Amino acid sequence: MAQDIAYQSAVRRSAVPVSEASPLPVVLTNLTGTALVKSSVTMSGASAELVAADATRRIVIVSSTRTNADAAIDPTGGTCALDSGIPLSGGDTVQITGKEAQSAMTQCGASGQKLTVYIGA
Repeated sequence: MAQDIAYQSAVRRSAVPVSEASPLPVVLTNLTGTALVKSSVTMSGASAELVAADATRRIVIVSSTRTNADAAIDPTGGTCALDSGIPLSGGDTVQITGKEAQSAMTQCGASGQKLTVYIGA
């Protein structure tokens, strides 16, 4: 996976180096001047699309919004399963940046469980 890149603001557009004064996590607010777009995905219990492929996308942030069930995502767009994808327990967040964020991605989890997805170009 690509390295996570954090930007200070749309004005400065400079990377924030990780240091004692600026420890992780660094919160992303804007990427290349474009605000992140938020959406919600309700899972059905079977593997399904999380996001379609997009050659202009630079970041995908996925957060599990329920604390009582596990979910998983497959950043390659293949069939997703809880035991073969990137696991997301309740409250977990995963961030995919760069070229890897451009591929189609799939998800799976308990029926009715929700994921919050942020994308940016």
